[in-house]
Amino acid sequence: MKKIFNLLFISLAVALYSSCTPEEENLFNDSSANRIEATLKADKEVLTSAKNGWLMEYYPSANLTYGGYNILVSFAEDGTVQVASDIYDAGAKVASTYVLKQSAGPVLSFDTHNEIMHFFSDPHNPGGIGSDGKGMEGDFEFTIMEATKDKVILKGKKNLTKIIMTPLAETVAWKDFLQGVQDADEVFSQFIAYKYTEGDFKADVTVSYRNLAITYTEGDNDVTVEAPYIITTEGNIKFREPMVLNGKSIEELKYQPDEKYGTFSPTNGVNALFTPTFPLNYLLLNNDWYFAMSGLGDPQAIARWNAIKTQVMPALGVPLDYALFTPYDATTTAFYWSCGGTVGFLLFNNKTAGDNQVNFTFASRGNNFGVTLWNDYNWSYMVYPFNGKTFTLSADSDENPTVITMTDNSNSKNTIKLYKEEILGPFNK
Repeated sequence: MKKIFNLLFISLAVALYSSCTPEEENLFNDSSANRIEATLKADKEVLTSAKNGWLMEYYPSANLTYGGYNILVSFAEDGTVQVASDIYDAGAKVASTYVLKQSAGPVLSFDTHNEIMHFFSDPHNPGGIGSDGKGMEGDFEFTIMEATKDKVILKGKKNLTKIIMTPLAETVAWKDFLQGVQDADEVFSQFIAYKYTEGDFKADVTVSYRNLAITYTEGDNDVTVEAPYIITTEGNIKFREPMVLNGKSIEELKYQPDEKYGTFSPTNGVNALFTPTFPLNYLLLNNDWYFAMSGLGDPQAIARWNAIKTQVMPALGVPLDYALFTPYDATTTAFYWSCGGTVGFLLFNNKTAGDNQVNFTFASRGNNFGVTLWNDYNWSYMVYPFNGKTFTLSADSDENPTVITMTDNSNSKNTIKLYKEEILGPFNK
């Protein structure tokens, strides 16, 4: 009896399974390939739906070192894409191609080289940003996390950085949008440091690319908060994530010009200010500063300059018209002079620390006249006071100095006064 019952049960189970099987198959009657194709087709419809293209707020590096950049992209049905960005001329557009493919999810790939788009991912960055072999560490392939006509969320395949695209209003001209960003960036780029104040709370702020580092004291410790940002076409600084300082959340800063350098204030009503400051070493390395023999403090330095004055200049048969420090590039300072109208210069690597420390070391480079004087006329005497030395800087004014004094950290007698006003005939001044 039990055996018959078991056989009946098995027969009933098979019958029930057979009757249910067609319904289960209906749930998965489409192949995986077809589902993928449908997803990619839907994503392409979204990408091509924005009539004036998309605004991509692009943060290339996984650790957000370089901050964010505005990229405008317009996708066409034929697989071409137009790209513009705030790092290039506002009116420039570069065309290339894109593809949508499956790779652990739908992927948007800028599959042919685009000068603007690949600027961020090229391991040998054309602008020299980042270390060679890494560049800005950006992506050109992105997993599509979400795609609607109002917003597309991407994630870099390599660096996993989240990127948001929103449709650009049809009334906005690309060139005007990017010009607004670039005009603001031109103002902001002159500032390298700020003082943050909010009531009694104070912090020091430094800038690197589009990233703020805010340092304040909490108890016995210094705390640093990093805040990567993007510049908006309205001329504001918008943080990638709200920045919290002293319990206050700040999402965006608006620039307020004044008779000096202006200030930045939060747009959400927080009563705080970011006030630009200019470290002395920045002012020294980014302006012209003139030498005068009377500004030398070290007897050995004075003796060497006097030897050039009394022995070399008569041999050359021309006077020293002027001598100054002038910027050459971001890490190089030129010791620049004129002898009877003939210009010479020697280059020095500069290195800063803090707000008021600087070191100058001869880079073994210069123009022909500079190298000739170095090799044949003991011009090393002229650079003896500062070559290979580290100085602490002081000035006659914090905001607008006219005289900067460099004091040798290893020899307090070795002081050099540098003058903002042009000094002619420095051997006699």
